[in-house]
Amino acid sequence: MKLKLLIRLSLVAGAAVAFSSCGLIAPLVRTALPFAGIKMAFACLPEEAMIDTPAGPRSIRDITAGDTVTGYRGQPVLVQQKHVYREQPETEFLRATFDDGATLEACGMHRVAGTRMRELEPGQVVAGRRVLGITSRRGVQRSYDLMTGDEGYRINGIPVNSMTTESQVIGSMI
Repeated sequence: MKLKLLIRLSLVAGAAVAFSSCGLIAPLVRTALPFAGIKMAFACLPEEAMIDTPAGPRSIRDITAGDTVTGYRGQPVLVQQKHVYREQPETEFLRATFDDGATLEACGMHRVAGTRMRELEPGQVVAGRRVLGITSRRGVQRSYDLMTGDEGYRINGIPVNSMTTESQVIGSMI
């Protein structure tokens, strides 16, 4: 009984912290959630991200629920939800540069074509494109994610997973 209570308290506290910033995910996973025996993943894109839409690239800042974007599978899909987060100055964002000149930036936990950004390596092929390099930066003030009618959306033609689904799984367990 005490373990069950500890698990619930860990999930509630962990979810509250996690929903406030990408930068708090690593400490959360290392401390609160191991007690629950689950892994929480939640991540986002910097405010400068340009999302593919049928009319051309559009700033993620300007996209709202009900807008149409190019979905994960390359077809137009509706945005169901938009999530906005205030980031901590120390939150690290990674930028992958591809062999065709395309770039994509997200925090390390975000999935790109099913692979977390932090797991991408130079030479790896993602959605038919070879990763040339990975750089990092800090200081992003706001980040965003979109929940769409399929698994996500596209940036520079690259499929990007919506991470809101992973965060909702945790919420439904509480």
